[in-house]
Amino acid sequence: MSVTLCPRRSAVRLVAGVLVLVSLLAAALGATAFGVVSAGARGPAPDFSGRPLRVGVAWLPPPDTPDMRLYMEEGFELDLAAALARALSADLSLVRVAPEAAAHVLKAGEVDLVLTRASTEDPLRRHARVVETGFSSGLSLAMRSDRPLAGWSALQGRTVCVTEANAQGLALAVRLGAQVRVLRAPAQALMSVRTGECDAALHDRALLDPLFGKMSWQKFSATLPPMDPTDLVVAVAPDAAGLAEAVEGVLRPLATPQTWQARREKWASTVSFEVYRDQVAADCH
Repeated sequence: MSVTLCPRRSAVRLVAGVLVLVSLLAAALGATAFGVVSAGARGPAPDFSGRPLRVGVAWLPPPDTPDMRLYMEEGFELDLAAALARALSADLSLVRVAPEAAAHVLKAGEVDLVLTRASTEDPLRRHARVVETGFSSGLSLAMRSDRPLAGWSALQGRTVCVTEANAQGLALAVRLGAQVRVLRAPAQALMSVRTGECDAALHDRALLDPLFGKMSWQKFSATLPPMDPTDLVVAVAPDAAGLAEAVEGVLRPLATPQTWQARREKWASTVSFEVYRDQVAADCH
């Protein structure tokens, strides 16, 4: 049995076939071009076999001494810096960098990356490649529940404890006219609220929340709505695309909500234990 095709339909099918081939060819060419652009954007993979990974942080802990107590730090910059160095098979060199100087030191090549807190409007986001770590928080207070402050403006003239590493908290307390007491570690600041030496301690709300969930902190869990929210980010120089991609790869399994929840819970449990330890030691002398 023979089949006769309609000439018009044959022409339509021929044109359709040509269009499909053209589309496939264009897609292939586009994919190739995209691959070239992507490879160029990524840049070479970082190699730290001959030198350390230089990480800028806003605060450096004091040198270890035999008589010095160990404390949980205010934030997670030091832990993440160590994790990045391990993942990149590099020795770690920490460099103190003021947050406002981050873009400058990156451009000058003085550090490879900077771990810092940045708001959504921070100029750093326009002058560097910024990789999010998944941690965000505003600042809040820990106060006695039986005599809480009514609002942020009530901090004027009150004694507020902040830690050496909490530059953002220090700036907020000064801006609000508080009498600031700077202490070494979060446990020391929070213990000062329990002993009455400070009216409040200023920390990340994301870290205070799991602390306030503990029964032993119910009498000291008064707080205020968070202020000045920021994100913990890793910033690299604009032309360091390869390093930025490597950092993204390292952070991907470390930056899940579940991982950060576990870190926050560990922070709260450790700090709570340190407060208990120091308070018991003080009571015994």
